[in-house]
Amino acid sequence: MKKLIAFGFAALLSTAALAGEKTETLKVKGWHCGGCSARTESALKDVKGVTKVAADKNKKEVVVTYDDAQAKHEDLEKAIADSGFTVEK
Repeated sequence: MKKLIAFGFAALLSTAALAGEKTETLKVKGWHCGGCSARTESALKDVKGVTKVAADKNKKEVVVTYDDAQAKHEDLEKAIADSGFTVEK
């Protein structure tokens, strides 16, 4: 029984080690003002796993830091689309 518990604990730790913090810079199309970038920033902050968001309206980009075990790149793109804008490819 002790071996089974130890194995389970080790497996749990190794899975946690695979997940990590990731930072992406995304170019956003369609921003016209500070309100646009603020709306996108707010939408990204609502994505589960996102820990930091910084939008730069002058560069038309957003820097997002997130836990890649909870959020994926596609989740970020969807949040941007839901805020009314698109990610440049």
